Amino acid sequence: MKRRRGEKKAVWAAALTVSFLAAAAVCFPVWVQNRLADDEKEHLLKDYLEQEDPEKTGEPDGTERNESTDSEMDPKQSRSPDPLLRQFDFEGLQEVNPEIVGWIYVPGTQIDYPVCRGTDDSYYLTHTAENRENALGAIFVPSATDEKLSDAHVLFYGHNMKSGKMFGDLSSYYEESFRKEYPYVYVYTPETSSRCIVYSVFQTDAAGSAFTIGYQFGTEQYENWQEDTVQTSIYDCGYLPNSRQQIFTLSTCTDSGMEQDRLVVHCAVLTE
Repeated sequence: MKRRRGEKKAVWAAALTVSFLAAAAVCFPVWVQNRLADDEKEHLLKDYLEQEDPEKTGEPDGTERNESTDSEMDPKQSRSPDPLLRQFDFEGLQEVNPEIVGWIYVPGTQIDYPVCRGTDDSYYLTHTAENRENALGAIFVPSATDEKLSDAHVLFYGHNMKSGKMFGDLSSYYEESFRKEYPYVYVYTPETSSRCIVYSVFQTDAAGSAFTIGYQFGTEQYENWQEDTVQTSIYDCGYLPNSRQQIFTLSTCTDSGMEQDRLVVHCAVLTE
C-alpha cells in the first residue's frame, strides 16, 4: 500500500512538472518579446530624445481649450517640465527606420513610442519600429496618411497588450477620473509638436464612422463628424472641437471578446 501511495505521488509530481514546463514554454516567448520591446523603447528614448530644460515648465493656456479644462489641471503637472518642449532627433530616428514619421506620448501611461507609416497596414502589427519581428508590433498610422501627419483626421493604431504596453493603457480612459487627471496627448513630428486634448472616448465597431478619414478642414461634413464623436462619448469631456482643428484618433482592440470591437480616444489639436 505504501509503495502505491509513493507511486501516486511520483505521478502527480511528474504531472505538475510537465504542466509547469508547458506553461513556461507558452509564457517565456511572451516575456521575451515584452523585454525586447522595452529594451528598444528605452534605447530609442535614450539616443533620440534630447534632454529637457528643467527651467521650462508649465502646462498650456491653449487658446482652443474650453474654460472647463483649467479646473482639470493637476497642480503637480504644472510644475513639471512641459511635454510640448520635448525634442526628438528625427533625422537619427529615420536612419534607424525611414518609415518613422512621428512620436506619441500619453502622460500617465506607458505610451511613449515612435509612430510608423508603412506601405501597407499590416506590417507593423507584427514588427517593431526597428523592423524586428515581435507580436507587440508598433504604433502606426494607415499607409494612406500624409507622411507629415497633416491630414484633418489621423488614425493611430496599436495593440491592446495585457501588460499595458503599446496601446494597452488606453483603457485607462474608460475612467472619467483618469481623463480629468491626464487630459492631454502629445504628438511630435519633424515639423511640429502638438498638444491635443482628449474630448471623446467610446467603444465602437472596426467599421464604424470613427475611422473615417479624408475629411477637409473647414467643411460642414467634418464639423458634423466631430459633433457625432462628441455625442457618442461615454462621458462628457466638456470640449467641442471646431472644423479648423485637426483630430487625432487613438484606437486599439478591446477586452470584450468581440473581434471587431474597438476602443477609440479622440483628441483635438490645440493652438498654442
